[in-house]
Amino acid sequence: TYFLLMLFAIKEGEKVEAKPKTQGKCQLCGRDVFSKCGEVNVWHWAHYRDENCDNWYEPETEWHKNWKLIFGKDNSEIIISKDGIRHIADIQTNEKIIIELQNSPIQKPIIRRREDFYGERMIWIINGMHFKHNFRIYPAGSGVNLINDNIYIDRHGIFNKNREEFTSQSKSEVIFSWDWSRKSWNEVQRFVFIDFGEENLFWVLRGMGTRVGKGKQISKEIFIKKYGGDLERLESLIDKSK
Repeated sequence: TYFLLMLFAIKEGEKVEAKPKTQGKCQLCGRDVFSKCGEVNVWHWAHYRDENCDNWYEPETEWHKNWKLIFGKDNSEIIISKDGIRHIADIQTNEKIIIELQNSPIQKPIIRRREDFYGERMIWIINGMHFKHNFRIYPAGSGVNLINDNIYIDRHGIFNKNREEFTSQSKSEVIFSWDWSRKSWNEVQRFVFIDFGEENLFWVLRGMGTRVGKGKQISKEIFIKKYGGDLERLESLIDKSK
């Protein structure tokens, strides 16, 4: 079980980031939270007694923070209410698209519950740095056989008539192989983009969570521009250590 750790809290009526030796209020439950500003983990807010007011949350990382700051505090950690239930979405764009950031492994039932709750206007961004060396991409026609082509799930309602924007500005489809794939994702119903810390996101078109599939490389610049993010922060999403 993960306890709710937040990049933002409410202090004096404003939504603010954590600063050393500061107290605030949780956006979701309204209880007191305090800042945790060490030298190892990303600065964040935490409840005093490990209260878990949103059990969908995972520990805040630098990766989460960088993506959230791309869209700014007004579009990050947004409370979504549905049928009397409330959860904090990682990002909600100005066009009301939910972007859920997933860093750690996740169980299939939780994937299904999140997708049902947020609906069709939701997409996933997954941190692929943990399995980058097990994920290989091949050009189409390279001789790699896509044996599970029939598992493709049509994903609709996100890009609407603008879906062609990605198609026309991206490279052609490629084939991937994934050793020790995360099988919990093999029935995902929403668009999935994998972030390998490079200039592109990998948009999984078919075969998510399986050994082989198809996808496209999508420029992070195009993605951020499409969803109204801050391009000046683009460099924070690109790993320069390689």
